[in-house]
Amino acid sequence: MSALQLFSIGLLLCATHDLVAQTPNRPVLPGVPAYEFVLHDSSYQGYYLTTPFFLGNAVGTEPKPLLMLDSRGYVVWYMLVGAWNLLDFKFDPEHQRYQFIKYVNPQTVQYILMDPGFNPVDSFTTVNGIRPDVHDFQLSKTGTVLLAGVHDTILNLSAYQFAGSQGSGSTRALGFVVQEFDADRNVIFQWNSNEHIHPGDSYVGYPYHPASFDYCHGNTIEEEPDGNLLLSFRNLDAVYKIDRQTGEILWQLGGKFSDFSFANDGGFSGQHDVRRLPNGNVAMFDNANMAAPPQQSRAVEYHLDTVQWVATKVWEYRYSPAFFSSAMGGHQTTPDRRHLINYGLNYRPDPSFVLVDDDGALLSELFFRDSFMSYRAALSADLPLGNAQRPQLSCAQQGGLVTLSGPPGHTAYVWSTGETTAEITVQTPGVYQLWVNHGAGMLGSEPFVIEDVSMACPVSNTAAPDMPDQQRIVGWYDLLGRQVTPPPAPAGQLWVLRYADGRARLINGFEGLCSLKLKYKTYMVKFEVKAPPNARRRLSDARRG
Repeated sequence: MSALQLFSIGLLLCATHDLVAQTPNRPVLPGVPAYEFVLHDSSYQGYYLTTPFFLGNAVGTEPKPLLMLDSRGYVVWYMLVGAWNLLDFKFDPEHQRYQFIKYVNPQTVQYILMDPGFNPVDSFTTVNGIRPDVHDFQLSKTGTVLLAGVHDTILNLSAYQFAGSQGSGSTRALGFVVQEFDADRNVIFQWNSNEHIHPGDSYVGYPYHPASFDYCHGNTIEEEPDGNLLLSFRNLDAVYKIDRQTGEILWQLGGKFSDFSFANDGGFSGQHDVRRLPNGNVAMFDNANMAAPPQQSRAVEYHLDTVQWVATKVWEYRYSPAFFSSAMGGHQTTPDRRHLINYGLNYRPDPSFVLVDDDGALLSELFFRDSFMSYRAALSADLPLGNAQRPQLSCAQQGGLVTLSGPPGHTAYVWSTGETTAEITVQTPGVYQLWVNHGAGMLGSEPFVIEDVSMACPVSNTAAPDMPDQQRIVGWYDLLGRQVTPPPAPAGQLWVLRYADGRARLINGFEGLCSLKLKYKTYMVKFEVKAPPNARRRLSDARRG
């Protein structure tokens, strides 16, 4: 094949990549929103935990999903829970507990623990007139439970102005509360921001309502190595360190009265998910609500000098092209310096979350379907999965029909086709997955790829871990770059079959791999010409057309 022909095919496939840049490409089942997962680097072998929800959709207590994805972005376990919303799904390796927050209504919130076999074992909520708050839920090093809550206090703020409005003498201030419970559910520590922080410390960029003034809006509870607590307050643009015994504020980072100056950075605002790292630094997701235009949300890490009281930025990441997420979000840093950055309140074409290395190279991206988002996502390198084995699929073929079967002995089966039987009949190419009951949820098989129904069983198998996307088809195209519905017709024409990892295959005459650089990754080129003599002429004519 000539260099000109190769270049033309490359342009064609680049164009088709743009056409499908937001096409869902992983099997899902009823109740789980469709999503696209883009794998740039397969070195990470852990799991992603997330709780997607539809913003603004008044769907009441219809089931919402807890999702666990494997390193290739396939749903390895899920559970549907009847609730208005689910949040903060994560795993605590020290106590071997899964955690999540179930929000039914403002008064009914459960903070739930599950064992490694995905069986709920305990649940908590706030007490003594403190309303529950869904922003954080932590297990301490000693096994106590730290919950977020809200409590109202009537304050005279008539001497202050907020966003141009005069404060009311009877403002209902929403205080952020931390309650800590021991094993017997006794409250052993309680902290209320209304007793320590003045609402005048808030910024004009956040709304003031006399009947409900959310002046601080806490969103993070982080236990320090010394046993004290870091608390993040979105509407104060500040992080406070709190004495675990007395409740005294030990220092403040950011905000109007920061104890730290910023050496090489303009600071943060509207931040979420503030965490102390093993190296002693503090990391967070900086929403940048109060940043000067253009506002660009980022993940950032600071070194804090408590002698000179200077905060020095040592790492940050902005997606390219950078964008702004006004609420929610998270930033998790692993011990081997990978960073999971969850963008919270944002919409496509921007990602829902990304995984990057310490050099800022993209390892993976996930895009939920329009209007779906996740408050916070979590990364776990090793999960027990209750010693579970993912169900193995069997394949049988007779004529043009393919039968896929799950293992016997389960009480529930759900296929990515929506069917709930132990076996299904397949007549079209695609990627298929089965989930069977495991604990309180459903455990998923490896993806089963069928490229050609007439040869499904001999040539298809579950995707190999070291070749995660090589067999997954993401689109069929004609030579003008237009997507078509498989199987393409009429016969005898050339078509482009595109795979998720960037490979392309020409059907009816050409086979091979196309060299393309898609999202920082280059794929090698090899073509073998097996077409009749006029195939080159047809390709040339199509290119000229």
